[in-house]
Amino acid sequence: MSTTNVNESVLPRINRMQMYGLVAGVVGLVALAIGYFTDPTHGRFWTSYHIAFLFWNNLSVGLLGALMLHHMVGGNWGFVNRRVMEAGAMTAIVMAIFFAVEAFGGLHTLYKWTHESDAVIEQKRPYLNTPFFLVRMAIYFAFWIGSAYILNAWSKENDRTGSPSFRTKARLLSGPGLVLHALLFTFYIVDTIMSLEPHWMSTLLGLLVLAGAGLSAWSFLTLMMRYLREAEPLQVVFTRERFHDVGNLMLAFTMLWAYMSFSQYLIGWSGNLPEEALWYSHRLTHGLQAVALGLIIFHFFVPFFILLQRRVKKSFNGLAIVAAFILLMRHVDLWWLIKPNFTGTPGADFWWTDIAATVGMGGIWIAAFAFFLKTKNILPVWETHHDRLPVKNEVYSHG
Repeated sequence: MSTTNVNESVLPRINRMQMYGLVAGVVGLVALAIGYFTDPTHGRFWTSYHIAFLFWNNLSVGLLGALMLHHMVGGNWGFVNRRVMEAGAMTAIVMAIFFAVEAFGGLHTLYKWTHESDAVIEQKRPYLNTPFFLVRMAIYFAFWIGSAYILNAWSKENDRTGSPSFRTKARLLSGPGLVLHALLFTFYIVDTIMSLEPHWMSTLLGLLVLAGAGLSAWSFLTLMMRYLREAEPLQVVFTRERFHDVGNLMLAFTMLWAYMSFSQYLIGWSGNLPEEALWYSHRLTHGLQAVALGLIIFHFFVPFFILLQRRVKKSFNGLAIVAAFILLMRHVDLWWLIKPNFTGTPGADFWWTDIAATVGMGGIWIAAFAFFLKTKNILPVWETHHDRLPVKNEVYSHG
């Protein structure tokens, strides 16, 4: 079977995904715009926008991390999903545009340190100031977009030439890239989440959200494997064993997220500092304790015990359902982390723009993802054996 035939068999499904994404994006963003004009202070609008931005950008960044991890450790799970990870990482370009909108209109509303001052904020002023904040965000996006672009370009060139040097180059970039990726993501979370409450600090929040971003990436890969395997001849590569591999990664990151969450709470409880106690008090009172309990049950215990079962991890539909549920819980977790910073009084303040922003931004994200996915062969044309001999991928060798 030729490369063209393989891609043509998948193209209708990708086109359909792109169309649905565009429709959802337009409808959601129009609804969000209505929310902007019906919200006198624009506080609810920008809060919803910020939560949606973090959710979808974390998915982009998580897929870039998964791609780098694949280039470092190899494995069939990464080979069959490389194109999905490459396309997902490139969506950082779209998220940079969404951040530019937030930077232009929402910084004053979101970040109190831009217009308030007290002893604590003044101590942090060399770091918490608008010009330096924007420079840091530019650095983050430059790294994410630059790394994604380079890895995509090398991968495309490898499809053409089958050069055995591709793995070596990708590994040399991904090794230090993963370290820098974790470091920059930690600062990014300090800037976009922790600084929303400048009196509070946590040494674990960056790693906690990074674990969540990784969990989002594995969940998204599962959904894409389930969606794409309906097209011939991808059943050959999206097998139950590959689902099992990704399911194991979902289980590992579910446990990592739970460990980080508990460790952050334990450190805050043992420290018994007023700022840390107040931060948790805002999230464990006035109805939000139910959300916290729901996260413990549905973000950890339920997925954990389900993912322990091998038959679920080898079930196409079963694992996809778990993945979709985890993505929902990832959004709830970010909502729980961010929303209490903006409520007039501590407590839950769900607003319909929370849904509109997530659907609108997510629809555009999906459409962009489909666009990038269509620009490449759905599977790498060449696989290499022990980094020496180029071997034609079996899917492209059939027929």
